Amino acid sequence: MIDLHCHILPGLDDGAQDWAQSLEMAEIAAADGICGIVCTPHFSTVFPANHRTTILAAVEELRTRLREAKIGLELYPGCELSPQYNLLERIESRELLTINDNGRIALVEMPPDLITPNLGKFFGMMRGKGIDTVLAHPERNRHLMKNPSVLLEWIQAGVMVQITAASLTGYYGHAIRDFSVKLLRHRMAHFVATDSHSPGRTAPMLSEAHALTEAIAGPEEAHRIFYEYAVHVLRGKVPQVMPAISFE
Repeated sequence: MIDLHCHILPGLDDGAQDWAQSLEMAEIAAADGICGIVCTPHFSTVFPANHRTTILAAVEELRTRLREAKIGLELYPGCELSPQYNLLERIESRELLTINDNGRIALVEMPPDLITPNLGKFFGMMRGKGIDTVLAHPERNRHLMKNPSVLLEWIQAGVMVQITAASLTGYYGHAIRDFSVKLLRHRMAHFVATDSHSPGRTAPMLSEAHALTEAIAGPEEAHRIFYEYAVHVLRGKVPQVMPAISFE
């Protein structure tokens, strides 16, 4: 399994607080069957200093520490980008990181309590510049839960969706779990990631969510969601996903 979204780099945001926590998270992930992690600290108004060079340096340092600790886990650079003014230009200039620094596919954060005005237009502008979007955890957005047709429109326009393992396993409550299951059944979830911030309650584990996805969507689709699609994205290629199904 490959984890496309994890806050494992220490001291850059609200994720791991030090190298010891980062190593503990890496051990948990490797033991759970995760073979690769995309390191995705926040870039937002709260964490404005997480530029490309900062993250690349931290990834290289953690790689060294993993080798020394003999933890068999591949690391890839990335960033969880919050939609804001001038974001597209900063991605184009390579100031901000895309997934695996491929310059082609970006992880964009979906806030839980609102839909940013003109967000669909923003996704279109990104795609017009040759940058596709993986949308992080939209299943936790209360407005999309009530209006899934909005998410369907974005998917049909080319946006890919990443849901969180903890959403699927019920950590965030029954409503979010049920919506996550519906997204899988309607082919509106293309990746499941940990969005882990610590070795504690939201530890970097995917195996339980993988088993649930197999039961919901079948083993072949689960393999695509947890591995094959992520491999394509790491290479800067948009995977050929199954067409989404409307909730109606």
